[in-house]
Amino acid sequence: MIGVILLRMRCQEGIGMMTIKPGKYTLILFTFSLLIPVELLGQQKDFQSWWEFTIDKGLDNGFELSGELEQRFKNNSLQYDRTLVTVAGEYDIKDYLNVAAGFRAMLDSDKEMQLNAKYRTHADATGSYSLSSFDLSLRVRFQYGFADIFFPPYIGDNNFANRNRVKVAHHVFGTRFGWFAMVESWHLLGNQSNHLFYKMRYSAGVEYALNFRSELMIRYMLEDELNVVNPMQSHIVVFGFSHSL
Repeated sequence: MIGVILLRMRCQEGIGMMTIKPGKYTLILFTFSLLIPVELLGQQKDFQSWWEFTIDKGLDNGFELSGELEQRFKNNSLQYDRTLVTVAGEYDIKDYLNVAAGFRAMLDSDKEMQLNAKYRTHADATGSYSLSSFDLSLRVRFQYGFADIFFPPYIGDNNFANRNRVKVAHHVFGTRFGWFAMVESWHLLGNQSNHLFYKMRYSAGVEYALNFRSELMIRYMLEDELNVVNPMQSHIVVFGFSHSL
């Protein structure tokens, strides 16, 4: 009996020693898992296309106004998804820091192909830094979505989220071309949420300046939903045109 007890104690000690070492790398593995797309159980896939038109106007004292019209298609880009109109204002506090706020109205198509009006407000803070010929930036956004513009629910009852985006951009010297890459995470906030982290977006694209005021853009995005039932993995191609007044 004593021998059996000693054997069990040694086994438990051995198991404990085995679990201590992997525990040291838990944080590192978790961080890398956020940067690498993974195949999830029950995951659905779709190819989508988005079209964007943006216009902006620089004002005095560091202010800027912008408007964006966006059209999205889903189900292998064969089905109408939603139309979005966004207006926003931006203010440069410093050369390396600016803040922004905006309002978005959208017409959304549900599973029964019924159109529903939705709305969203957001507030941003963006820090930027130039490293050699590369432009680095970190944007922190808080957004709140609601379905009724006149009687919105209390914060936490609907879609209150935090989004964090890291971006690197580079303009090819002597040409009209530039490229960029971004990683963005979504975190659900509020008392009704059973989880916080629920989406990742990876994107890369190129830009081409038509002239000093107009620019064309094309980018590819990969969106991965996490911690939701039947998570969606979306492969998205975005075509954009922007013009400064």
